[in-house]
Amino acid sequence: MPPAMSTQLARLFGKDARLARERQMSNAEWRVALRKVLEHLYSYLKENVRTDDVHLLMLCTGLTAARESLDTQENFWPGYAEGLTRLALLLMGDYPDHRKARPGTRRGDHFQLRKFRTLHYSQDANQKLWSLVAAHRFGLPGFKGDPLRALDEFRAQQGFNASYDDFLTWYRKTYPANYALVF
Repeated sequence: MPPAMSTQLARLFGKDARLARERQMSNAEWRVALRKVLEHLYSYLKENVRTDDVHLLMLCTGLTAARESLDTQENFWPGYAEGLTRLALLLMGDYPDHRKARPGTRRGDHFQLRKFRTLHYSQDANQKLWSLVAAHRFGLPGFKGDPLRALDEFRAQQGFNASYDDFLTWYRKTYPANYALVF
C-alpha cells in the first residue's frame, strides 16, 4: 500500500483502524475500504458544502460514479478515479467539457471553472490562527517559529481578554514575513 494512502486512511478512520494498519489488500478488500471512504466523503460533503441543489446533485454524481465502479467493474480503479476527479473539479466550480475543442488548442479561459459559480474561501480569526499553525507544522518554506508560542507571547503581554483578531493584528506587526507567506 502506498504510504500516502495509509496516512489518508489513518486520518479518516483513526490510526488504530484495521484499514489504516493494512499493508497489502486484495481487490475485494480495496472495494470495502474505498466504499467506506466514499461514505465519509459524502458525510463531509453534507457537512461542509453549502451550495444550490443542482450543484449538489452534480457533486453527488461524482461519488455515485465512483461507487458504481466499485459495484460493477472488475477493474474499478479508472471509474473510481474518474468519479473523484469529477467531484474535485465540481468542487472547484464546474465539470469542463472540451470534447468539441480542436486538439492542441486552448482558449485563454480553458482552465476556468466559473461558468456557474466561483470558489471563494474565507477564514475567521480562529481559522487564520490554525492556518498559521498548519504552515509551521507542514514546514512552509521560509516560515519561521511556532505561532502557538507567539500566541503565548501575545497572551503574556495582552492577557486572555484579547481576541484572536487582536492576536492577528499583533502577529502581522511582529512577524510580518510569516504573515505575508500565509495570507
